[in-house]
This record gives sequence, structure tokens and C-alpha cells, in this order.
Amino acid sequence: MKLHHTYFYHPDFVENNTAVIEHFERQEISMQKIQNALGRAERFIVPENSFETTLSMGIEAARGVLKESNISILDIDIIIFVSSSPEHHIPCDAIQIHHALNGKPNTLCYDMNANCIGAFIALDQVSKYLKGTRSGTKALVVCAEKFSRILDPDNPITAFCLSDSAFAFIVENDGDNTSGLLDVLYHTDSSFCNTVLYPPKGNSRHDHGDLTTWDRIFDGMGSVNFALENIPLFLKRNQISLEQIDLFLFSQFSIRNINMIRDYFQLPEEKIPFYSKELGYTGASSPFLALDQYQKEVKSLKKGDYILIWTLGTGYQAGLMLWKY
Repeated sequence: MKLHHTYFYHPDFVENNTAVIEHFERQEISMQKIQNALGRAERFIVPENSFETTLSMGIEAARGVLKESNISILDIDIIIFVSSSPEHHIPCDAIQIHHALNGKPNTLCYDMNANCIGAFIALDQVSKYLKGTRSGTKALVVCAEKFSRILDPDNPITAFCLSDSAFAFIVENDGDNTSGLLDVLYHTDSSFCNTVLYPPKGNSRHDHGDLTTWDRIFDGMGSVNFALENIPLFLKRNQISLEQIDLFLFSQFSIRNINMIRDYFQLPEEKIPFYSKELGYTGASSPFLALDQYQKEVKSLKKGDYILIWTLGTGYQAGLMLWKY
């Protein structure tokens, strides 16, 4: 199983967070603590006068990964669209992507919304599906978010945290059973289910202009504790040591959370990429965007390298994944 082609698409407009921070500081809202926890400098935003949507960005990312990989859309057997802010509910946006790219008739298409852990779950599901089916060998996973249309500009956490963007990757069952998904572990604490909400009163009472409500009580610490408690046991059951992990792909939401895990296990900083400072937080795609940027800016992974993925989604749920490249 291979995860070997990735593509990042983003709007042209870059917002520097200096002005946003100064806006809150003038209201005597200290941003230093939030900035230290999240680690942000810039992010990509779809301007208000733009016609760009979650779907259009997803289509561009899909076209980009197919072009760069030299894989035809006719070779794609599954299209999964991952988003918390889809353009459509009916039909699913994966079908819209299939139509835009002229996909073949015998293609499975579906959307997934598991918030920021969505791409992680999609990789888990599609790896198992491809391994167990005779109906296909290649899957196209497309993640896209237009967060700027649903986030509250007056909330100091969401006002400068998230980027509008799209990301696509291809998963291929090449018949090599020595690579791919080795193990996965999930953790859910639904007591946080009302801390981040959109629409805030549900679709049955949705009003135009509704924005996401975000209670600062949700900071991801539960998922950090999950990682600290379970990484050793998770690796032990797979007979892998921390020293054998070649790359740690952690949720890019908070640099503080990453550093807590790094310091606890005394992990080498060069093995834990963080790109949200320059790119903003991209939601579900964030650990895989870190993989993309690491291979472009640092070095390419080689066959047999071990990857440990940790990420989380609001509500909340978290996961650990062991992948062999």
C-alpha cells in the first residue's frame, strides 16, 4: 500500500496575523498566550469578492495531484471528499469532483465529515477497503475547507488560526504487503461534543450568517494525554520502538501540544515538522500537509521508513496510526 502522491492548493490571498493580533490587543485581549499555544504568522483566505468555494479548491487539488503523479482519472477507483464546510450536501461533493474530472462509471464516491481527523479516518478506511476488494487499486482523497465563511472574526482563537485550502493525496494498493497501514488506535471523549458547534443551533434552526461557536475549554489537551499514555503501548504491540520512527506527523493545530509530546518522549525536533506558522491550520489535511512540506523542504522518505501519525477532531476524538512507507 502506497501513500506517495500529494498536492496542496490554496488561494492567492495571504493574511498576515499581525493586524488581527493588534485588533484584539486594542480591546485589551491578550493574544500572546494564544499565539504561544498555536504558533501562527500567516494564513490563506478566500477574499469576500471571490467565487472560490470549498468544492472549486478541492477540484484544483485533485487536478494537481493527478497531473503531478501522471495518473489518469480513469485509473482512480474511489473518490473521497473530506470537509467540514462542503459546498453541497446533495449530491455529495465527491460526485461533483468525479463529474469535473470526467471519472469512469465504476467509481465509488462519498463525502466524509469527521472534522479535523477526517483525512486520518479516510486513509484508515480506504487502505482497508483497497486491501480487501477486487474492485479497485487506487483512491483519490481530497480535503478542502473554506473556514473563513463559518468562523467568528471576533473570537480570538478562530480569528487568526485557520486557513482556506485544499489538499489531495492518492492511496494505491500496489500488492506490496510490506508497506502501508500497520495499526490504528482511536479515542473518543464525547463530553466535549458541545464545545465547538456549527451550526450553533443545528441545521433545523440554522440562520443565514451563523458562525461557529468555540468554547476555549476545548484546547486539545485530552488528545495530548491520550498520546502520552498510549504511544508506548501502541508501539510496543507492534514491536516498534520510538527510536525506529523516522517521521512524526502530528496535528498542526497547536505547537504547544506538539512540544508537550516531543518533550515528554524527548523526541528529536527535526523528526516533527510544523508548518502551520507559515501556512495556517488546514484542518483534516494538516498532518498530511506536514508530510508534503517535509518531503519538499527537508528530504524524501524512503521505502521502509516508519511514520507515526497523531491527530484529533473536535467533539472530540483522537487517533494514532502507524504507517510503513
